[in-house]
Amino acid sequence: MQTALHILALVDELRREVTGGRVVSTEFYKKDRAAYIFVKGPNTRVALGFLYHPHGYGVFVIPASKVKIDTREKPWPIFALDGAAVTAVEQLVLDRLFTLTIGAGETEVKVVVEATGANGNLWLVDADGAVRGTLRKRDVNPGETYTPPEPFGGLDPFELTADDLIALADESPESSPIMLLQKNIVGFNRTLAIEAVHRAGIDREDRTPDSLGALARTVRDLANRFRSADSGYLHTVAGRPEVYPFKLASAGEPEEKFKSLSLAVYHMTTVRQTTTEQADEEKTVLSAVNRAIKRLERRIANVEGDLVQATDFERYKRLGELLQINFDSIKRGMESITVEDIFLDPHEAVTIKLDPAQSPSENVDEYFKKHRKGREGLELLQRRLEISRVELAELRRMHEELSQNFESARERYRIDIESLLPKEGAKDETAPRLPYREYTLSTGLTIFVGRDGSDNDRTTFEYAKPYEIWLHTQQCPGSHVVIKHPNKSFEPSKAEIAEAAAIAAWFSKARNDTMVPVIFTERRYVRKPRKAKPGLVTVEKEKSVMVAPTKPSGE
Repeated sequence: MQTALHILALVDELRREVTGGRVVSTEFYKKDRAAYIFVKGPNTRVALGFLYHPHGYGVFVIPASKVKIDTREKPWPIFALDGAAVTAVEQLVLDRLFTLTIGAGETEVKVVVEATGANGNLWLVDADGAVRGTLRKRDVNPGETYTPPEPFGGLDPFELTADDLIALADESPESSPIMLLQKNIVGFNRTLAIEAVHRAGIDREDRTPDSLGALARTVRDLANRFRSADSGYLHTVAGRPEVYPFKLASAGEPEEKFKSLSLAVYHMTTVRQTTTEQADEEKTVLSAVNRAIKRLERRIANVEGDLVQATDFERYKRLGELLQINFDSIKRGMESITVEDIFLDPHEAVTIKLDPAQSPSENVDEYFKKHRKGREGLELLQRRLEISRVELAELRRMHEELSQNFESARERYRIDIESLLPKEGAKDETAPRLPYREYTLSTGLTIFVGRDGSDNDRTTFEYAKPYEIWLHTQQCPGSHVVIKHPNKSFEPSKAEIAEAAAIAAWFSKARNDTMVPVIFTERRYVRKPRKAKPGLVTVEKEKSVMVAPTKPSGE
């Protein structure tokens, strides 16, 4: 954060750069929480920048050409100041407030800059102090008298004496010299307090009169360095970027030197925002992977529970065979029949439920149907469990690699990560627009279905891995479909390919046909001819399957 001493140095810069100049334009970017006043000064065109972004805030004056605004947002004008002359720049006592006096016709107005970090603001007031406008506080009444924030009631660092520090030490016997400076000297944050103690060559707990005298002299010297700031130094202090008009002897070599303190401040705000955005991205991605892991763990637990129940299907076959053996004893209208179970040793009596509305043969067939359905269900559950376990292992590996080296792993798992992040239409406005729809096969496999021509190309060539199965209706316009593989060695079953093919047929011009030929191959054998229309590809080593178009679950 800029202190009152930083603002003192900024005001000196502004006096040199904008006094006598004219306002060219004012721009406010609401989403970026940034405002700029562009001035054609005596030397060059400059920008007074005011940023109140929570992760990177600051006030600075830099050449207009240095301002990089990476947004499509149309800027709003701040105040109607275009063409007005800047006649004076003043700091309101030694505080984080300063004013630009601007001639507007025959009258003068002041732009008050509250450089108080993320809570800062810009005000337009007239010569009598009445508010004409404000950047952020919209409920203010025009004509209301501007009231500045309460100033910090500390000691002036330019006039600090040994007696002042001795008195403070007596009032706070538990405070170290660093805490005395941080809490009581205007413009001194913790970093400057540590720097003063370091330069004074005293122990951090030394409160003797001689040591406090040396400390007072060092404080005055450091404060005066802000008055003659001709460059800026960017340091990393406790993991965060901070800027000063001199090298911090207590923090090692600076990361970078700039031609002015303002340029260093501008760079610091960018670094802070970028660093925080990267940290936020890492947190978002890891949270998405964690959620996916939890979902898979729940799915596996549910499938394992279903498997326990599904293994009972063999009993239906035995009951059906017993009904066949005792077929002559079954009559329509019977609700059950008790027979001897010859498959047990010793034999036992068993009661078999019947549907009184069905014929004897229909009751027999019903038990064999249950057997077939149970067997197929068991195979499906076993396959679903197999796939889920492979996917879980891959997700856990992804999470581990992201945690160890996020930048490298993020690039390697880019496609997988994008599929896990919030989808378009979710509450997260930053969610990317993906070129495909995502569906799940009965075994739990995920498929991507391209949305249209150009999206088909992106789905195939950006989001499908070379070894994954690619499908498309044969000689018929339709969506590109990709079966996502849990890992490189995975092989989809014939049933999974047929199910994906049926969905590919559904998303084609042949949707209303009875049977549709669908080709499939590994994505590595799909090519995009030069200058081909969106969605048009050539295919090699393809196979085909005839399927009935089937609407995917969830569509």
